[in-house]
Amino acid sequence: MNRRLLYPMSVWIPVVLGTPLVLIALGFALVAMTQREELVFDHPNRWWLAAVGPVAAGVFLWSVRRKRNALERFTSAQLAPLLAPQVHPGRQAFRATIFVVALLLVAAGVIGPRWGTYLEKQKVYGVDIVIALDTSRSMLAQDVKPNRFTLAKQLIREQLTERPVFGHANRMALTAFSGTTSLRMPLTTDHLAFRTKLEQVQVGSVPRGGTAIARAIEAATDLFLHSPEEATKVILLFTDGEDHEGEPAAAAQEAYEKRGIRTFTIGVGDPTLTVGAQVPSGLGDSTRPLLYDGQIVFSKLDAAGLQEISRAGGGQFAAIRDLSRLVDTVAAMHKSHLGTEERIRHVPRYPWFIAAAVVLLFLEQFVHERRATPAAMPQRLWQQEAA
Repeated sequence: MNRRLLYPMSVWIPVVLGTPLVLIALGFALVAMTQREELVFDHPNRWWLAAVGPVAAGVFLWSVRRKRNALERFTSAQLAPLLAPQVHPGRQAFRATIFVVALLLVAAGVIGPRWGTYLEKQKVYGVDIVIALDTSRSMLAQDVKPNRFTLAKQLIREQLTERPVFGHANRMALTAFSGTTSLRMPLTTDHLAFRTKLEQVQVGSVPRGGTAIARAIEAATDLFLHSPEEATKVILLFTDGEDHEGEPAAAAQEAYEKRGIRTFTIGVGDPTLTVGAQVPSGLGDSTRPLLYDGQIVFSKLDAAGLQEISRAGGGQFAAIRDLSRLVDTVAAMHKSHLGTEERIRHVPRYPWFIAAAVVLLFLEQFVHERRATPAAMPQRLWQQEAA
């Protein structure tokens, strides 16, 4: 036995490194072949945790290489069996493989796979909120980065669907508006579905151009028809405030006085610019300005108009960068019983992966690196003479 037989890389590389790579490839192939609605993940953005398997295998291989080199420097090949007569090279690699696979299973459990469904009934206590998002072309102005519309969507996602203080019991609806209003999501506590619909909304997705804030408020008001009478009802209006028709303050006041619906306005834009910002000609062209009668079109945040709407509607005004303060206000509002929802849920399967990892780590303790019988020992010179 020499150092190469004691730590054979021909065994370690294909077994210890090859096994996790094959399992990762099979996992990604399985995900790719499965329909999206049948297999979901709690944390799909943590797919990079699959790298823990190859990294751990690389650490084992690096350690084996160091041991091989140390053994070569310390002694000759003939003395290696005297140092480790019972070491079984294959069992060493097998133990390392078990550990690497267990790490992969833990990583899979953290990602949180779910498949199979069941029906869940849930009592909903919270606030009914309709988010009205301006999709007019002026929302492409870049007085805030990257532009008004993109920033608004980003902060809606972060502050209203991902922030713990806001909670997940509030029902939310989504409308997009410009010259008309389009319903994208009715009132629901399914914030994951809400985020999906939010990502699909784009500037120009509402057919008619212009900005009709009064119509947006009226359409949002209609979404509360099936809300309980005692429910706290809120409209969050995300817009730059440019209104081309109607009387939005009057619409907000009517919704508040007759139906108790509060309208909060969020100004999307830079209030410090005196003339506003250039409006790009389109979503795919942010450098060429929009022209009207040969003149460059500018858009200015109408903070005063939005403040008037919020005062008439019993709400508050906030600049887009100060959205967190407004979210805190809404989160502190009275929560009421909104009803009972039936929702199809996917069954969490992460306990299977964690349990399998625990079993593998337990079994690893029973895999001994020693042979059942010692390897044949070379005889020393005096032993050969005695024989």
